[in-house]
Amino acid sequence: MRSVLLEGGPTLAGAFVAAGAVDRVVGYLAPALLGAGPAALTGGGITTITEALRLDVRECVALGPDLRITAAVAAPGTKEH
Repeated sequence: MRSVLLEGGPTLAGAFVAAGAVDRVVGYLAPALLGAGPAALTGGGITTITEALRLDVRECVALGPDLRITAAVAAPGTKEH
């Protein structure tokens, strides 16, 4: 198997991040503020900013008013740009 698409909630995403099984993230950003809501990631083993899973943005595509952002997991020790 070369690719697995996860389309679940924050618990499923967190489990895969905690297992080190994520190498690419595709997210969507809409120009809207909704206030409080569910987290994108739950239980990923990331509790502080220093533990953050750093991503390298590879592509941004406008889809109407929204953006699709594709990013690869950065190599360990890579600093944010």
